[in-house]
Amino acid sequence: MFAALRRFASRHHVLFGIWEAMGMGLQGIRAYKMRAFLTILGVVMGIMTVTGMSSIVAGLNASMARQIATLGSSTIYIRPFRRPPSDEELRKVKGVTLDEVALIAARPAVKSVAPIQVIFAESVKYGTNRARDIQLFGTTDTFGEVHDSFVSRGRFFSRLDVSRGSKVVVLGPDIVDALFPYLDPLDKVITIDGRRFTVIGILERKGKFLGQSLDNVTLIPVNSLVKKNQRFNFMVADLVPISPAHIDQAIDQTRETMRRYRKLKYLQKDNFVIFGQDTLTEIYRQITGGIYLVMIAISSIGLLVGGVGVMNIMLVSVTERTREIGIRKALGATKRDILWQFLTEAMTLTAAGGVIGIALGGGAALLIDTFSPFPAVVQPTWVTIAFVTAIVVGLTFGLWPAAKAAALDPIEALRYE
Repeated sequence: MFAALRRFASRHHVLFGIWEAMGMGLQGIRAYKMRAFLTILGVVMGIMTVTGMSSIVAGLNASMARQIATLGSSTIYIRPFRRPPSDEELRKVKGVTLDEVALIAARPAVKSVAPIQVIFAESVKYGTNRARDIQLFGTTDTFGEVHDSFVSRGRFFSRLDVSRGSKVVVLGPDIVDALFPYLDPLDKVITIDGRRFTVIGILERKGKFLGQSLDNVTLIPVNSLVKKNQRFNFMVADLVPISPAHIDQAIDQTRETMRRYRKLKYLQKDNFVIFGQDTLTEIYRQITGGIYLVMIAISSIGLLVGGVGVMNIMLVSVTERTREIGIRKALGATKRDILWQFLTEAMTLTAAGGVIGIALGGGAALLIDTFSPFPAVVQPTWVTIAFVTAIVVGLTFGLWPAAKAAALDPIEALRYE
């Protein structure tokens, strides 16, 4: 293959010159391995950072997209606040009401809406077994439709269960594993903060979202367990539009309904928050955008150091090869020929560093993906950008030594000892 490339290059003057210059660059790397490695070490580190970090960020983005999809397609969220409030702020928070839920459900762009009563329970037990860190929600029969969440065994509670406030419960797989490691949980009676509830269904396993299990959930009919202190229970709501194309319309109609119900004046701000999955994705992309900036900053330092090293070694090379340059010029080599010879050698050095950096970064990404909880996917686009950047570094920092070599007087160069 290399012989064929050499024969092809020999038929074209420019290509032959580039081929010869690349060969000299590679020969220099082989002859002075340690010097060449130390010269391109900065380039290697910079390119390795770009390849490795871009792979991790791409893996996290893909994982985030999959996890958001598990929350339910086109889900819209209604919350009383943007961030978790303090105890003082919580006293002023106005949660979603069942009357608002009924009005929202009647809007034409809304397919289904599920109220979710967030309840802070201290203990969920069956006999001596106890579940920890549970998510206890009071909701209605529409929860499954809104969240694409269905039972794998048993049944979900019905409208009649909700209207009566029946003491029934649907458990997530993690809760089942904790309370019933060796028993069939259906029709068993568990206690939630001392209140007795009958298990009627088990939810399908959904995995994790942002490192938090979606299967550590316990669902009961709304208002079947209410604590007097508002700090321990408040209501939010989730909804889905009639189709993904109606998301914006459903958000507008929901916002209008809630403002009317709460009698907010035109200039008053919303005392609630409505957002969709695209908001979650955008927030996550802003976070990963910051990671990209850090990656670029770190890799730029490495590339700058590597570029200075390449410039230094090429200046040394010009000095060492002064007589060679004089002989080439005496035999008819032009300034352009000498310029491109040394530029090509510099780019060959940094390209070799780029290849090593890409290999190390890709290997690191593979190890991280295999042995750590962080996903990593090597991105061909960033690999290409990294390799081209390595070549550009060689071109930029090799320009001065190449110009110095091209400007040498052939007579003085031949006299050089």
